[in-house]
Amino acid sequence: MAMQLSEVRPLLKNYDLYPEYTEEITKKTIKVYTDTGPYVLKKLSSEFNPHFVDSIRILNEQKYSNYVPLLRNKQQQLISQYNGEYYYLMPWLVNEQEEERDARHQLLFKEVANLHKRTEKKISLDGQEATNHYEKLTNKWDEEKARFETFVEQCEKKIYLSPFELQAVTYYTEVSRAIEFSRKKLDEWYEKMTDQKSARVVLTHGKVSARHFLYDDDGNGYLSNFEKSSYSSPIDDFLLFLNRTARTYPIQSDDVVNWFYSYQKDYPFTEEEMLLFIGYLAYPERLCRFIKNYSKKGKKSSELEANKQLVRAYWQFKNIEYFVMKVSEIENRKKMEAEAAEAQTES
Repeated sequence: MAMQLSEVRPLLKNYDLYPEYTEEITKKTIKVYTDTGPYVLKKLSSEFNPHFVDSIRILNEQKYSNYVPLLRNKQQQLISQYNGEYYYLMPWLVNEQEEERDARHQLLFKEVANLHKRTEKKISLDGQEATNHYEKLTNKWDEEKARFETFVEQCEKKIYLSPFELQAVTYYTEVSRAIEFSRKKLDEWYEKMTDQKSARVVLTHGKVSARHFLYDDDGNGYLSNFEKSSYSSPIDDFLLFLNRTARTYPIQSDDVVNWFYSYQKDYPFTEEEMLLFIGYLAYPERLCRFIKNYSKKGKKSSELEANKQLVRAYWQFKNIEYFVMKVSEIENRKKMEAEAAEAQTES
């Protein structure tokens, strides 16, 4: 339930704003109408991301201005505490720009590329980071593959299979091949990383979405909601976006491939980043997790619900698989063209 006008007034007084009325946007967001214009008041969770305020500071230091700014209160703070809760305030953007879904996402990812480019920094590697990550991930994937194999072997000994078990057995071959493909990409990544002395990290948005790309009265686009932001690999934003976007009915989305290459045009992944990106994406994480949960006695939901979750995880897996195959084809073709051009130059 949205905060009442009487509750908002003391909080906004700390910004020298005097609300006339409010409108609920989401459970944590309200639009506040004042005599100086509309604003957005957002409530944070009690344990909000400690990097949030630092991220805003970094954006300002890097002179990155294509984001919806946070307003400072009278104490010059970006976060206000009120009745034990934490809030921040932003100007309201009309966001009434009408364009095709594809066009909006093209602009969104060009802006994400701009964000990453402006905030990039290098970190030194001592030679163990890649090894530790490789060993941790391969051990985890090998364990999950072995668990899936054991589950299938147990199912094959039964005369009657539950709907969940039948689906799992049906999916096994595809899942096994996907895990092998992921391992191959991870091996290639590790081989490339053995001689690397540094890597790049960027300020990632943390929750890239068309809902967080807003327009002003002049049609200029701005990123909003940096609550999940942090410094990490450039691949993370698209990994999170794609895993969330793929949670739908089966669909072959060439639009997403186009959005990815809109980003790549302005801020291309390195060869190592692309290998790790493809390896992460191809791995059927959600399917393996549901097999693990089902195998634990007393930990599973009803048979019907468990089967629904497994089927949805399979749909997500297939949607991502389409993207992975398309990007792999494009990257292989680009590599072959580059090698042919190099050979022609040498001759």
